[in-house]
Amino acid sequence: MRIGIDFGTTNSSVAYYDGSELHPVHLDPANENPRVLPSLIWIDRDYNTKLGSQAASEYLDKETGRRIVWSRQDLGAIEIIVAGAGSSPIHYWHDVHIVTDINASGRLLQSVKTVLRDPRYEGTRIFDRYYTIDELIAVILKTMKSRAEAQFSEPCDGVALGRPVSFSDNPAVSARAEEILYRAARFAGFRDITFQMEPVAAAHLYHRSAAHREVALVFDFGGGTLDLTVVEVGGRHPPRVIATRGVLIGGDDLDRRIMTSLQPYFGKGAKIDGGADFPPDFLDELHTWQTMPELSRPEPLSRIRRYQKTSDSPQAMLALETLVTQNVGFKLFREIERTKKALTPNLMARLTFQHEHIDIRKQVLRRDFEQMIEPELIQVERDIHAVLRDAGISARQVDVVLRTGGTSLVPAYVAMLERIFGHDHIREMDPLTSVVGGMAIVAHEESTPTPAYAYRYENPLVYVRATSGRHYEQTILRARMGCYTDRDYRIINLPLTLSGLHAVRPADLDYDSESAKLLRFKLRRPSRVYIVYQAKAEMLPRWLRGFKRDETIQVDIRTPGGLYPFFVYYRDFPAGAFALGGAHAKGYSGIVFLNYIMAAKPL
Repeated sequence: MRIGIDFGTTNSSVAYYDGSELHPVHLDPANENPRVLPSLIWIDRDYNTKLGSQAASEYLDKETGRRIVWSRQDLGAIEIIVAGAGSSPIHYWHDVHIVTDINASGRLLQSVKTVLRDPRYEGTRIFDRYYTIDELIAVILKTMKSRAEAQFSEPCDGVALGRPVSFSDNPAVSARAEEILYRAARFAGFRDITFQMEPVAAAHLYHRSAAHREVALVFDFGGGTLDLTVVEVGGRHPPRVIATRGVLIGGDDLDRRIMTSLQPYFGKGAKIDGGADFPPDFLDELHTWQTMPELSRPEPLSRIRRYQKTSDSPQAMLALETLVTQNVGFKLFREIERTKKALTPNLMARLTFQHEHIDIRKQVLRRDFEQMIEPELIQVERDIHAVLRDAGISARQVDVVLRTGGTSLVPAYVAMLERIFGHDHIREMDPLTSVVGGMAIVAHEESTPTPAYAYRYENPLVYVRATSGRHYEQTILRARMGCYTDRDYRIINLPLTLSGLHAVRPADLDYDSESAKLLRFKLRRPSRVYIVYQAKAEMLPRWLRGFKRDETIQVDIRTPGGLYPFFVYYRDFPAGAFALGGAHAKGYSGIVFLNYIMAAKPL
């Protein structure tokens, strides 16, 4: 059974199409729309997870209003390499620690999809565990899969998964983001995974009701991105995409504009320390609720308390301390979002928020909101005309404009579309479920190919055997997995480069093997072989010296004795049978008391 999934920045949904009827999946009974799952993840100190409305409730009940308590936490050691007096560099080890909030009962994650834009973001530490970004997304996808299977009483192993036109202006970053989504879907249990651009999916849904051929502009405006697609739909022929363009603007950006208008309540415009301007870097931390607690760290908090005595706005400084130390940012942003939505049917909305020293009572006029978002309005109109140029058509040649996505309801954008294309050409699709409906149709029709990179996650290992006679087994690399067959030691930090690869879980008791051929294996196709080898070796065994060290990544393994770093080495192999030596094989010197791990990725 193949289903369609719209994994969104703000909301996610699932549907199944049986060839004649769409069947939405009920995901969140506590939500206003039970067919929609807010894309929120709550992880508590016992690493239990809750999603959607339950995640928000847990955070609001357990975290809102509590005081943040920072404390230092040791993470282990990292290698530092500096130039020496001679030709060889000097290596030494440096203890690493982080400052963490020890008073937190859990962690709330929102807009996980948005971090796919960042090529440097690989994951996050939650208490003592590290979660890669593909694992976090898999938490949501796995839950949606299981709820679909429960509703239909049938396994759902296939999925058509939505993606924006562009995750980033950089094509390499967009390709990386889609591959991360693919791995997340594999982790969630899907095996037949295809992708479709979200606006094209919406076009597939409209296509089934269009009696004759039309040129449509899909205006898909969600929480994270705006997708613009010109497509031929209707009639007997399948939809044909003419031009498409991704705009990195979403509803979250509009929320931040409202938050910027509230910054005078928290110090913007105040004079401090005898006439100096309030620091702009403090204001930068107020743009999202996730970054607000950074100002509760000892150094900035001490400055905020000083400003309460030296500024011309002590009340704002008290409000700022309340905001950043009592975890009320998420609740404030929920009020901001409510106000934004209220400005769709109304010309005015009241934004009210009180907590300790915070007292916001603000009347927001729709025209004021439209002035706040003027930069986004200008950019969106510019990109509408750009996608029309890409398609080689004028606005008069567009037969229908299909609005979908929650942000497409904002009246300023509705008015813009009507001005450009004419009121009679605008059609409103269901803003929360039209994309997933089209995705379900795409899943049924199997109109998208399997991603070209999918082969990278096929198992290239025909067999693995240890000449020591100890038990070795094949596995798939994941953060926090057990890494040995005979020890309960776990991988703590795993880079995305290795996440999801087929690997060999060895016996740790072979760590001192001096054999030249400890691990025999056969590859069914050319592959890149990775060796995760303990970092404190002074000299590598000769068999490993033909590998290159990846200078950018490190793996950490936790044992009862502490956290130990490993370096990653790689080498490309043709198909065939090979053997690798032991960790203490000829040429080795130094301190290696944990066995290496091998992984392989088809080329």
